[in-house]
Amino acid sequence: MLEFARKIQVSRRCRKGLLPESICRYVSLFDHPLQRNTPLDELRFVIFDTETSGFDLATDRILSIGAVAMKGSTIDIADSFEVLLRQDAIGGKDAVSVHGILKRDLTKGMEEDEAVCRFLDYLGNGVIVAHHADFDIAMVGRVLSRRYGIKLFNEALDTASFAKRLEKGPYYNLAHKSGEYRLDNLCARYGIRLYDRHTSPGDAYLTAQLFQRLLAVGRKAGIDTLGKLLLK
Repeated sequence: MLEFARKIQVSRRCRKGLLPESICRYVSLFDHPLQRNTPLDELRFVIFDTETSGFDLATDRILSIGAVAMKGSTIDIADSFEVLLRQDAIGGKDAVSVHGILKRDLTKGMEEDEAVCRFLDYLGNGVIVAHHADFDIAMVGRVLSRRYGIKLFNEALDTASFAKRLEKGPYYNLAHKSGEYRLDNLCARYGIRLYDRHTSPGDAYLTAQLFQRLLAVGRKAGIDTLGKLLLK
């Protein structure tokens, strides 16, 4: 009910010309939500990753966003997205060592609001897939909330939780052995070669390959629609 009210409020602001066209276009896609009985093969999944200056949602910033889409279980490299964000005050040694992003790169990036709007245009109403998705969704949502007073409305799936569900069952406490479901460990377990790790497009592609393998396992367990995938 709260989400419905929020969408109505955003729609009113759009009619008054108070929000950018890209934001209004994105929100309008959710006037007709995806149906729970939609076969997985008919869905567009957007596997994405953010690289950030740290893990504090209150103070850290997004450095880059990378994404690749899947139509059903097929990865579509041609349908991909990558953007580096301009962050003038960020770019110390830690960022360089983990992400390979230099301060001079960040000063040449796209402005935060434009970058996020372009990401929404790319994302559309696709189903979001990410590894430890809550963090990446929250980081993008924080920008959207601060700039435009909205959040992401897409359905979303966390590959760490999905892997745990398939391997251990839905009631297994992921916190007990959280390292077991790190992206590196899951890639090793499912025969995925680590390449371009700790970059947003690289991690998005690794996560897409992992999701592809998890979908194959899930289909054998009868997971063949959006509702079954999301347990809704």
